[in-house]
Amino acid sequence: MAAFEALYMRRVPESTSRLASSARLFSTRSLATTEHTINDALAELLRGTRRLWRDGDVVASEQTGKIKGSTARPDILVIEPNVSPVVIETEVVPAVTLEGEAVSRLGLQMRYTGRKILSSIAVRLPLRLIQKSGGALKKELAAAADFEIALFTGSTAETAARFPHTGWILGTVADLSILTQSASVPPDVIEVATEHLVNGVSESAGRLNEIAAQNPQAVEKISKELFQEDGEQTRRMATTILANAFVFHESLAGKLHGVTSIAELRGAKEFNQNPILAEWSKILKVNYWPIFDIARRILEHIPVTESMPLIERLAETADQLLAHQLMRSHDLTGAVFQRMIIDRKFLAAYYTTPASAALLLGLALQPNQTPAGTSWDNPENIKALRLADFACGTGTLLTTAYSRVGQLHELAGGDSRAIHAEMMAHSIIGCDVLPSAAHLTASMIAGAHPTVKYNQSLIMTVPYGNIDGDLALGSLDLLNPQAKFEILAITAKAAEGMGEKEKETWAALPHSYFHLVVMNPPFTRPTNHEGSRHNVPNPMFAAFASSAEEQRLMADATKRLTAGTSANGNAGEASIFLLLAHRKVKDDGIVALVMPLSLMLGESWEDSRILLTKNYSDLVIVSIAGATDGESSFSADTDMAECLVFARKTKPDAQRGTFVVLKERPSYPMLGASAAEQIRRLIDKKEIRKLEDGPGGGSPLHFGNDVVGQAMDAPLPDSGVWIWAASLIYLSLKQLINSLLRSSYGFPV
Repeated sequence: MAAFEALYMRRVPESTSRLASSARLFSTRSLATTEHTINDALAELLRGTRRLWRDGDVVASEQTGKIKGSTARPDILVIEPNVSPVVIETEVVPAVTLEGEAVSRLGLQMRYTGRKILSSIAVRLPLRLIQKSGGALKKELAAAADFEIALFTGSTAETAARFPHTGWILGTVADLSILTQSASVPPDVIEVATEHLVNGVSESAGRLNEIAAQNPQAVEKISKELFQEDGEQTRRMATTILANAFVFHESLAGKLHGVTSIAELRGAKEFNQNPILAEWSKILKVNYWPIFDIARRILEHIPVTESMPLIERLAETADQLLAHQLMRSHDLTGAVFQRMIIDRKFLAAYYTTPASAALLLGLALQPNQTPAGTSWDNPENIKALRLADFACGTGTLLTTAYSRVGQLHELAGGDSRAIHAEMMAHSIIGCDVLPSAAHLTASMIAGAHPTVKYNQSLIMTVPYGNIDGDLALGSLDLLNPQAKFEILAITAKAAEGMGEKEKETWAALPHSYFHLVVMNPPFTRPTNHEGSRHNVPNPMFAAFASSAEEQRLMADATKRLTAGTSANGNAGEASIFLLLAHRKVKDDGIVALVMPLSLMLGESWEDSRILLTKNYSDLVIVSIAGATDGESSFSADTDMAECLVFARKTKPDAQRGTFVVLKERPSYPMLGASAAEQIRRLIDKKEIRKLEDGPGGGSPLHFGNDVVGQAMDAPLPDSGVWIWAASLIYLSLKQLINSLLRSSYGFPV
């Protein structure tokens, strides 16, 4: 009946729909506050949650004339620059016409920009709001935590997708704000744009192959710039960096004085790299060194006479991406970059999905306080934060962390743009062994506020392998920030705003210094059992074509660094990075890690489990009940089962943890963020089911009407595996066994 009613309401005139809604509202209470008044108050609250929404007409309520060729009057319309407009339709419960109105907005075009509405949000408001007015109404809206929210995406009403599929998400004004920001970059648009970038980068790499056939020295020089050997991976990486610079160039052209757009340059008689390089020199005098310096050095090695086909394809790719308003989407850049790395079997540089990142950072960065235990409103509190990723890869986790910090600061009334330069200089620390990965991470973080100048950055390329006769272990050298080993000498290069600087990482990255360490580290192990590695003496140290002797020396150095610790060679590099996180995080700080599922089950991980049990409280472990290892992973394109680990570095009062088992990996950030919020709410309100409660499973996690997982509070054993955390079945089974033993012998297992 509801579906029929919604379909019917799409067809009736909007005025009839609103008349019916108003009549029902008026009949509920003769002097009730109208939905129009509620929408005005809600729009005012939303404006206070984001800097870009506070000025001008970005968030408009109950206005006509905004939609092309229509008299439609969306309840609230959010028109933020550079992204898709978002409609918010509201209605007081029972809200029988709400979904029909929300869906009907999809595909409509804005009058002045021509942009299509691709996302519409339906919000069912609690009935009590009609009894409030003025300041009392605004106060009630601000305090409400029972908005019922659903998101619709699509280019037409007929092709609309609903999230969740059935039912509603409970939320607040803050949740509505964050969802609206996310909805301005719809998933289907990201997918289309990703395909454009993949095709553009692949075809540009093909052009580079043609150039290499005639000028092998050019590609050899490019490879040296990237500190990699020539090959398909290196060529695709080079064209990815160029494509990123082309997109950034076009987006800056209208904002930086005197910078000519690529579109204008294409109209010149000869369109090669010379005019492009001239414009990049102008940009570099202002800022943006992480993006344009490496791209400039790559492009300078391309022969002028052969550059036109490559330049033209890159310009075409930039045009396609800008048409989708995605020039600063880290989701897009990261999704492409992870497809480009062939050598990740050795570097294990797997890509954390945006949805997994949203879940992990949703647990780590909470609205009630910063990781330092302070409030989000004070800019000095935010600038004092220290957030690190010592295996940053393409930067998804670090960028998601920085984005969430900015969101939470602005939700509290702050201005993330005003603190950007300081955050770049001191707060955001990222390390990787791949120069191209560090540069892309730096460019994505800088892209959060691309017109803000900054002079200092701590996104670093750390030495790995044989560096001028010395052997380096990448970030693992940071296990000891004091000693200099006879075969190790580490000096990282940081991607600054105006250049590249040598960084003495021993001093810059001390122990017990960081409020949050977030990582998805390499998982490789010092064995050669995997088929693709059977000829490699030590896969953990085989990247960058290191020799057998170099691999042996690096392995010996690692053993010295980890002797007597929880790190275990059979567990692999991930156990060493867990140790690194433990040493770097402050007391009362937070670790948020993607780890192999074997952390909970493997014998070689025993000491790592004890490390967490003895030194951390508020432990949350999230796993996936997949049928295969690939279906149990939080990373893209990996066949290894994984888990998410959140913990606070404080001595626990009781050795207990929260174990969450999801039915499947979250498919989009909205679901990941929703799961994190529910987990945190259950823990904070002490409503989570305990192992000792008896058979029945854990507390359900919902996405609308669908149960997406379960959570359970359970004791942490002094030793042994955490088997009950690996499967939904084990949650109930463990409760049953525990209940039987308690009744028979008087003690839990």
